[in-house]
Amino acid sequence: MGLKVNGCSITGSRSQVCDHAAHRHRRSDPTARLRDSPNHYHCLVASFVLVHSPLVGPTTWKWVADELRTSGHEVVVPCIDPTSTAKGWRAVVDSVFSQVGRCDGTVFVAHSGAGPLMTSIVGDSGSADPMIVLVDAGIASETSETRLMPEEFLGELTAMAVDGVLPPWSEWLGPDVMEELIPDSARRASIEGELPSVPLSYFSGVVPPARPWPATRNGYVLLSDAYLGDAEEARRRRWPVVEVRGTHLGLVTDPTGVAEAITAVVESSLEP
Repeated sequence: MGLKVNGCSITGSRSQVCDHAAHRHRRSDPTARLRDSPNHYHCLVASFVLVHSPLVGPTTWKWVADELRTSGHEVVVPCIDPTSTAKGWRAVVDSVFSQVGRCDGTVFVAHSGAGPLMTSIVGDSGSADPMIVLVDAGIASETSETRLMPEEFLGELTAMAVDGVLPPWSEWLGPDVMEELIPDSARRASIEGELPSVPLSYFSGVVPPARPWPATRNGYVLLSDAYLGDAEEARRRRWPVVEVRGTHLGLVTDPTGVAEAITAVVESSLEP
């Protein structure tokens, strides 16, 4: 059964769409001026699609989604089918697209490993006036193939794999690192309970050059030092960049700051 979010078609069953806003909070909209801008999107305030990394689950976006809804936005958080990674990155893109479909004026937001896939997701959607916001995420190249994992790290992953399957992402990091990333034990348990075991073969994939780039408005939110290079690339492309320095999982530990940063880069993209 298809869902409709503020006039935008969201295809797929209710079980496929892990998180959505079928209701609006009845309160003043602090970003109303965005809608009043002559450059406004058709459903800017009402359409954010938050895409999680294939290495984690959709709950990573839960608290940011709640913050955006509290500000009057409507949000969809598609679930990447954990089995799709066995078929390669294109199947992951198809998994997201099957739940989102076309929604003109959508702001597509990607975290971490979803970043290089975003141009394909947005391009496949055929949406008019889309915007791409990357949050501590890799940026697909416009001129050459983008590796899902740099070659220098593939050797380390190969050593971790058992029968061609990697352990959950939390086990890549070493003992106690997840406690440092997410001190709240309840939130940490929610995140760890969704971590899939991804086939090593997934990271051998390469994404083709993004030609043409599917969005005229883009932005970047930097959370951690690991993505400083991508933030610099975003600046080189003249994208607005907002820094919310903390850890890579700041969307779990500081959802208010991350939600404000996302709306800030959207607002910056509308400035002449």
